[in-house]
Amino acid sequence: MSLFKTTPEPWNLHVGDSCLVGIPETLVRIIDIGRYDPPQGVGWLPRPHTMLVVVPADYPDEALSEHDGDTIDLDSAAPLAIELVSRD
Repeated sequence: MSLFKTTPEPWNLHVGDSCLVGIPETLVRIIDIGRYDPPQGVGWLPRPHTMLVVVPADYPDEALSEHDGDTIDLDSAAPLAIELVSRD
């Protein structure tokens, strides 16, 4: 389960191929918020200090484990639009 998609699909890629990687517009549910002071060393710069852990909105609760979800760095340079849809 990943929000990130590649075009073409990963199984159609070969060494040296180019691909697009991104997250299509997706309705998600936030399952955790990580706040780090000092910023967390995760292997990229700048080091994130606030990250959302999200799953698709229709992902079943009973299927969730502590390792599920994708992280979104709120301070990344990637364009991000967040709209509150529900607060259940």
